[in-house]
Amino acid sequence: MAEGYIVSEEHLIDNYRLVNCLATGSCSQIWEVNDQETGERFAMKLLLEEAFKQAEMKATLKREYKIAAGLDHPNIIQVFGHVQTKKHAYMIMEHFGGPNLKQIIRGDILVIHMRLRKLVECLLMGLSHVHEKGWLHRDVKPDNIMMTKATDVRLIDFSLSSKAPSGLSKMLGGKSKTIQGTRTYIAPEIVRRKLPSAQSDLYSFGVSLYECLTGRPPFMGSSPNDLLIKHIQEPPAIPSAFNENVC
Repeated sequence: MAEGYIVSEEHLIDNYRLVNCLATGSCSQIWEVNDQETGERFAMKLLLEEAFKQAEMKATLKREYKIAAGLDHPNIIQVFGHVQTKKHAYMIMEHFGGPNLKQIIRGDILVIHMRLRKLVECLLMGLSHVHEKGWLHRDVKPDNIMMTKATDVRLIDFSLSSKAPSGLSKMLGGKSKTIQGTRTYIAPEIVRRKLPSAQSDLYSFGVSLYECLTGRPPFMGSSPNDLLIKHIQEPPAIPSAFNENVC
């Protein structure tokens, strides 16, 4: 078990037995769990101890669940419930038997190349559904895209998602107070603190696709701010500079 983590001595949380930690982030862990009543296998996104102490983090998890629960598409991770007690806050999701694209890129990138067309089609259809429902993902990146050997694809993690601007805010533009997203994949308009749009997600998708083709993102900076500036000022090298098989 992770140090500082809130679990019972039997590694049970409510009716779920924790089987295997699939991923650990700064605020949460993803666990493979078994429902003790039905025997079904799920994934659980569970807030870590320090995050659980923060009302904002608990609200973010609940909001993420509500957003994902309003989506219904075969290429978007399915969620089944959100629970918050005095000890825990977690979300129950489908257990998806595949790694994320970042893991595949680091392991055997040819797996992606052989399935690239279907991967792109599935991901764009999933993103289109998100946008049709009036949402923006805000953090499209290889870490948040999962794929099996059969090329089943899931878009995951709606913790940064927001409503797409509409009405006057869309017409007038406006400014965003903060820069949200992962800097390696963030769209230029977000760096300029402009309001995000569906095109912002597509830019992040494009950066992710570039990394899938070449094994590296188009921009790498000496500092976080340097990386942001490159998204605005520097054209990326053509993918064939890193992979001669890309036209």
